[in-house]
Formats: sequence, C-alpha cells, structure tokens
Amino acid sequence: MSWRYTVDELASTVGAETPGSDRAFARVSTDTRTLERGDVFFALAGENFDGTTFARQAFEAGAAAVVTTEPYPGGPCIVVEDPLAALQCFAAHHRSRYAIPVIAITGSCGKTTSKDLIAAVLKSKYEVAQTEGNLNNEIGCPLSLLGMDSSTERAVMEMGANHVGEIAALCALAKPTESAITMIGAAHLEGFGSIEAVAKAKAEIAESLPLEGTFYVNADDPRCVKIGKAYAGPTVAFGKDGDVRLEACSRLESGELLLRIEPAGEFVLPLPSAAHASNVLLAVAVGLQHGIEDFEIVLREACLSSRRFQVVRVGPLEILDDSYNSNPVSARVAIDALAERATPGKRIALLGDMLELGREAGAFHAELGRYAAERGISHVFARGDHAHATIEAARGGGVVVAEAMDSYDELAQAIADVAVEGDTLLVKGSRGMAMEQVIELLRDRYSDPGAT
Repeated sequence: MSWRYTVDELASTVGAETPGSDRAFARVSTDTRTLERGDVFFALAGENFDGTTFARQAFEAGAAAVVTTEPYPGGPCIVVEDPLAALQCFAAHHRSRYAIPVIAITGSCGKTTSKDLIAAVLKSKYEVAQTEGNLNNEIGCPLSLLGMDSSTERAVMEMGANHVGEIAALCALAKPTESAITMIGAAHLEGFGSIEAVAKAKAEIAESLPLEGTFYVNADDPRCVKIGKAYAGPTVAFGKDGDVRLEACSRLESGELLLRIEPAGEFVLPLPSAAHASNVLLAVAVGLQHGIEDFEIVLREACLSSRRFQVVRVGPLEILDDSYNSNPVSARVAIDALAERATPGKRIALLGDMLELGREAGAFHAELGRYAAERGISHVFARGDHAHATIEAARGGGVVVAEAMDSYDELAQAIADVAVEGDTLLVKGSRGMAMEQVIELLRDRYSDPGAT
C-alpha cells in the first residue's frame, strides 16, 4: 500500500483536535490482535466490547496513534465522539482522492461470489481493490476503501444490509460509479419486515449512482427490472433477453457446466449449480463494459478458488460445504446443487436454521423441506428452532429418512450411520448455526473409527 497520512492530517480530516504528531502511517486497524507497528488503531465499540479498553495494548504493539473517545497515556490520541464515524469519515476522504470506477454489489444471494468473479475478471487488465471476504458492513466497507491507493485502477465493493438506509449510507462513503443487485429475495426479514422493504433497501445502490453511472440489471428478477427502469442513467441487462444472456447451459460428464454466453462465447466452469450462472453473467457484463475480451481462464480460476461451496472428501462422503450462511434463496440453490450432483450414492442434506426471517420463519423452513423432497433428496437432517418444520414437510413430500436433532454430535453420528461410499452430503445453514462443526466431527470419526 502506497498511501501515507500523518496523525495530525487524520485528526483534521475527522474534525478532531490535532495531537501534534507528524508521524506518518499507512494502515489502520480495529483489532489489536492483528495490529502492526505504525498502524493507527480505531477503538470501535460493540455490543460486547469497548475498543477504548484496548488502547494500552495498541500502544504497546507500536500504534502510531489511537482514535478513541477519551485521552489515554502512551501515545498520540485523536479524541472523537464516535470512532466508527471517524473511520467512515476518513475512508470517505480517502476514496475522494481517486477518480476511478468503483463497482458496488449487493443482493439477497450471490453478492460475495459475484464480487469475487468481477474482481477476478477486472484483474486480468487492471489493478483492482476489492472487499476482502464478506466485510460488507459499516465497518468492513470503510476498511475496504482504505485498500485503494495510487496504483488502483478499479475497485469492487460488496455491500450488505439488514435495514433500510444502510446501503445508502455505504454508498455515501464509497461513491460508486457502477452498481448491481444480484437478486432480491427473502433475507433478513426480521430487520426488513417484508420483501418489499428488502427491494427498497437494495434499490438504494442504484439510487446512489450518478446519472453518468451504470446500473447492471438482473433481467430474470422482476424487482431488479423495476429498479433498473427507475434509474435515469445507463443500464446493462444480464439474463433472459439481456445485453448479456445465457443461450445454453448443460452439465458435462466431468461434472462441470458448459455455458454459452452471448456475446462472450462458450465457457466450461466448475459451478455447483446452474443457478450460479447468473453470477457469471454479471461478471461478464461488467468485464465487457471495461474492455475485457478473454474470460474463461480467469473465471475458471476464480470458481476454483472460491471460498464458498467447498467440495471436500471426508471418509466415504463427498461433502458440499455451503455452511457459511443461508436464506430461503441460497438454500434452494444449494439443494439444486446437491440434486444436480453426479453421484452413485445417496443425496443427503444437513440443514441448519435460516436465521432472521421474522414471523414467516416457520413457513420458509417448511417450504425448504418440501423443496428437498421435490428435488429427490433421500435423507434430510436438520437442526434449529425450526428444524421440525423442515423435517415434517420433507417427510410429507416423501423423503425416505428425515430427522431433527439438537446436537452436532447426534447429527454427525446419524450421518455416519447411514453413509456409504459414493454418498454426497450437503451442509447448509446460517452463520449462527455453525453447521461446519458437524463436518469437523465427521472428520474426527473417520480418522478414528473407534470414536463415539
């Protein structure tokens, strides 16, 4: 990273009294465990912690300064009312230094995958800054913006939200010149209240664009189409009858998907489900707008290196690990991937609760159980407050084995009891369900056959 500010410059930028330090810094930190000597530490507060209590550790680790709500002995302190607001102010100032395209991505499903694919495509021609992982909130977005420097030619920023107004606030920091909504579905309904509110919140990413910007419209999603029609600037549609469209999609004997995308050509990609082709269409649409001509190698490498939907081997099982998060849309896509998987054995689904769905949570979980049955999944195991709704619906749909269990150990044992060579197991659930623990327990069982 090549940018440099002094501690006093930072203080002036965030409207604080300067501590009288011309020491330069080139990184910021919000965590003393990863802070490097010379970083500026922002003492953020959360529900269960107060960053000001870590000021001493920050100075001991060599922090150039601490942004905090009260002075602390040990080094220069920039005293502000709200360290998070100061971090956001600093990031917005930093963003304003670079007159480059910034592409913002949101959506109820697929935004991290799309962000990674878009960044990979653009990196074939440009120096790209991007959101790392899924650091897409009020803290992650400013930290990602601070990853830009004088060498950056493009930036790809992921934006998440669970309340109306949050994406608009992130856009006020990032000042995107282009944006896209992957799709709009039932996610975070506990915060939004309705899918109409979800659509309203996602629309903020288009409403925040300048008139000379570009909005990428998912032509297969009516709510996205409506948002695109409301945007007064240029649009690029991807999907059916779009500017970038999927003409053909077929599963090869290798298990990979053959996609024919107009006007880009044919691609053979290791995608778990045909539903993931939409993410590829968006990446191609953005790439074409930025003069990219060759896609297949970079898309293939990006798909292989994706941290989502990992395929691992544990004992006799092929495991589709999609345990990072879940909502009604992504869970159906995961079930599709399991159903489409070429396997000589059983298809087993392990489903943790989908969280933050509000009053309709039971209905959404029952629908997922029915969908698993419709897609021919033979075994369904579930855990969570709504597991019984999933299981009862799965049984009603004809699933051979369907059981709800409270503990990870019980789930791992139940799966081990039915698993034979050639079976495929899908593991899916919201982050708070930590369903990956079952995978670790299965690893333990198969590495130690005597374990119980």
